[in-house]
Amino acid sequence: MSYTQQEVKARAARILSMPAGLKHGTINEFHDMASGESAYGIREEYYPGKPNQFFKDVLKVINEKEGE
Repeated sequence: MSYTQQEVKARAARILSMPAGLKHGTINEFHDMASGESAYGIREEYYPGKPNQFFKDVLKVINEKEGE
């Protein structure tokens, strides 16, 4: 399954709008999924078919936004 840059930006914006504790936990889960891990089944349930690169792209946008 492919994905668009719009999906990446929307997911990053959603994560960035979360309360701090939830945001950091979600970012940690995205790091796990970017490495091919499942993060407690979250990947299969909420992101079926998304490649590792999707999670890497989301993390890249988050890092860019947090650096502003």
